[in-house]
Amino acid sequence: MRVRTPLSITLLLALAGMVGAAETGNLRLDVLGDIGAGAQNAARIIGTDGKVAAEVHAGSSVALAPGDYKMVLPLVGGTITKDDIRIEPGRTRTVMIDNAAVMEVIVKDRHGKDPGFGVTVTSSSPPHSKITSFNTGEKFLFAPMLVDVHVDAPPQGYDWSAVALKPGQRARLSMGEVVPAELDVQTMLHQAPIDHNTHVIVFRAGTQSRAGDSPPGTPHQFKLDPGDYDVYVENGSGSGRPTATVSGIHLESGTKLEKTVPMD
Repeated sequence: MRVRTPLSITLLLALAGMVGAAETGNLRLDVLGDIGAGAQNAARIIGTDGKVAAEVHAGSSVALAPGDYKMVLPLVGGTITKDDIRIEPGRTRTVMIDNAAVMEVIVKDRHGKDPGFGVTVTSSSPPHSKITSFNTGEKFLFAPMLVDVHVDAPPQGYDWSAVALKPGQRARLSMGEVVPAELDVQTMLHQAPIDHNTHVIVFRAGTQSRAGDSPPGTPHQFKLDPGDYDVYVENGSGSGRPTATVSGIHLESGTKLEKTVPMD
């Protein structure tokens, strides 16, 4: 059975929706314009009742009911608080922050993508205490300070010392292209290939940390980060040496190395 809604009720509902829409306002957070836009730090918007009404990131807006609010923006190493933020119906209130510092670490591989290396930020002063950690490609807002920055990029990491994070400025640290290297291992017995009978494991040099594993019956080909490696071969053919180790294989970024391992 279809129920008809009287025209007067329909109009009232429509008007109520219009009034409801008009009763909200917007708060926009601007931290140094495009420099700070997209930073991971989220500002908390707190109402007069002390409760968090919403969160907003730099470069973004959030809808709020009209009223008075306080904004608390956590920085790495500090906090910025803005009181007496008035939100009015149908209007946007912009809160501008110009005394924070911005940091981002940019790394691109050969395909133009961010590999997502870990970033560790420590104090530049002894005992060089850890301040925070994040991933490359992310942007964070900091209190002004002097820091050291380490990126877990191959082969042994990359460091910047005494990076000055100044209010109103961005520290944009960029690394060159990180290109994988290729390693082809061919196992031989009596000058004939026996890859179908050998198991090849690649370890990071001087460790038991596996970087690659190639079972019997497959080409022993590896794509690895630049650095130093050890190769361990298990021979299941029943002839020749049962195992062999080749240490200290150095791989340069973007290069290809062929290594022959005799099992005689």
